[in-house]
Amino acid sequence: MKRILLLALAGPALGVMARPALADSAHENPDDVVAAAKQAALALAPPGAQVTISQAKAAAYMPACTAPLSVAITGNAPYQEAAVHCPAPVWVLYLTANVAAQQLVEVAARPIQAGQTLSEDDVSLAEKPVSLFAGRQTFAGAQQLIGAQARLSLQPGAVITSDAVAQPVVVSTGQTVAVQVKDGGVVVSVNAVADQTGRIGDTILMTNPGSGRRFSALLTASGPVVDLGS
Repeated sequence: MKRILLLALAGPALGVMARPALADSAHENPDDVVAAAKQAALALAPPGAQVTISQAKAAAYMPACTAPLSVAITGNAPYQEAAVHCPAPVWVLYLTANVAAQQLVEVAARPIQAGQTLSEDDVSLAEKPVSLFAGRQTFAGAQQLIGAQARLSLQPGAVITSDAVAQPVVVSTGQTVAVQVKDGGVVVSVNAVADQTGRIGDTILMTNPGSGRRFSALLTASGPVVDLGS
């Protein structure tokens, strides 16, 4: 029986299937190619995920590989590509890996209207198939959403993604707030006036009332921040 070994390497995930010194036949075994691709995909998949690999009928027309098969996995769940490489003789087969995984994410606990400000009662955690939100940012805690504004209406059970909500306004134009100024390991707090309204993640202009100097600050959950070292 052939043994499957997985190696963790930088870059694309790479799986290696150990091969016997001599091939059993003149052509490659399609089952071995599928097994190598599945093992590599499972190594990247979340715990409990189910992986389905497309058939490798073309392998039956390839010369038997006399060295370990390697597999490079690319793409994002649920649909990934498995490139199965044979180093001797050289050939490559491309298979599709379908990863059926579940993830714990925040969903709408009740109907949410566009423009509504979210409260803790509006959201709840639920396991949902990754295929519902593949490639989009989700949330794993109510604290990330409290005070956010819904950009569109959501039905109960709908996965809340970053494009469905706008972060809450944390600073308004004309408001005086404490700004953390970081320079290496030194942090100084200064008061400044916001020249713009902003949400968490925005960069806004602010004015030092003492000097009249204007500067940009990044709005974070803990307040405006200026990092002189960045």
